[in-house]
Amino acid sequence: MKKHIRKNILIYLFSFVCILPFLIMIIYSFKGSNGGFSLSQYGRLLFQTEDFYIGFWNSVIYTFVIIGINIPISLLSAYGFTRFNFRGKETLYWLYIVLMMMPFQATIVPQYLTLKMLNIIYTPSAVILPNIFSTFGAFLMAQYMRGLDKEIFYAGITDGLSEFKLFLKIAAPMCRSVIFALTILLFINYWSMVEQPLIFISDLLDMPLAVTLNKSGVFKRVFYAAGVVFSILPILVYQFTYGDLVKGINLSVVSDNEMNLLGQSSEEEGNKQKRRIKKITVRFLVMMAFLTLATQKITYIMRPTVETVQSKESDLKSDPNDIMSESLGYHDKVIPDICVHRSGSDGYIYAVFEENSGKRRKQAVRVNVSIEATNGVETAISGGVAQEFSIIKWSTKSISDGMFVNIEGK
Repeated sequence: MKKHIRKNILIYLFSFVCILPFLIMIIYSFKGSNGGFSLSQYGRLLFQTEDFYIGFWNSVIYTFVIIGINIPISLLSAYGFTRFNFRGKETLYWLYIVLMMMPFQATIVPQYLTLKMLNIIYTPSAVILPNIFSTFGAFLMAQYMRGLDKEIFYAGITDGLSEFKLFLKIAAPMCRSVIFALTILLFINYWSMVEQPLIFISDLLDMPLAVTLNKSGVFKRVFYAAGVVFSILPILVYQFTYGDLVKGINLSVVSDNEMNLLGQSSEEEGNKQKRRIKKITVRFLVMMAFLTLATQKITYIMRPTVETVQSKESDLKSDPNDIMSESLGYHDKVIPDICVHRSGSDGYIYAVFEENSGKRRKQAVRVNVSIEATNGVETAISGGVAQEFSIIKWSTKSISDGMFVNIEGK
């Protein structure tokens, strides 16, 4: 009895440690800037952060395209390995296993050279193409198909079924559980992929959400809320395929007697649960599509328009209206005093940088500077940015670090 209690305590403790980061993320997502309870993060994320939806739908496209092509290829490969005998079959299957076991880091250079030769490097195809031919699915399904009763295939041949119909009407339906298991495993893997997009894609707007959350500065104030919403779809998919995932990982065919032991009522309850999760998932995706369209409109309306200036080299006079007044020194970077936001003895400015993406949006970036001298109208600064960069002079709305802006007259 004591041993059983200790075992349960260890299981609950380990489970708590596993879900602790997620719980912390949820708690902090409801914290406002003053530290109290607030939904402000979700408001900014869902109605003012266009990049979140760009990354979200990129993740959806990458994940579903890769899985939608990889699973049929894996199923056909596994059928070939288990049904046919051909020269070099064992060697080819061994190569599949070797490729499956090799880490991505070991294949970066060959993949990069191949994708460059195909002229698709730095495009979404550079991520999709290598992954649709991943060998893990073929290995998993081949292990499962080896356990199928060959008498069923003999009966199909006797009934006059062709090889393709044997695959379509017998092998594929019998692999339903392992297909669902593979789907959820691939979904979790590709939904959170980071390394391949970082290396093989250059445009930030083509990145999946897992990369965008860490690479874009627009999520600084809504990071926890973004993480929570990002986790919803994998949780729904997992709930939808949980039973089939367990069956598929067992890699064994469930006999009729075993299925009867499960009970018809439990199977019906499982089907009801799947239908509920399916409806929730569809509603979630529809809601995200609606919010995407709404946020695009809201973001455009709320995006501030700014006027910019560039720093200049100048002899700063104590009286800006009298060129004969005392000199405060010759400085390399002199800007209008209105551009400087003071913080103690020093301050900061907002410079405009062009985003590295196809849209080439303008982004306000906070840059700390040192104040060398000022006459109340112009201020000499050091540090910050080079002279060729534009500095925000005024804005139609308050701006913050990482915010996208429209430049007046452009």
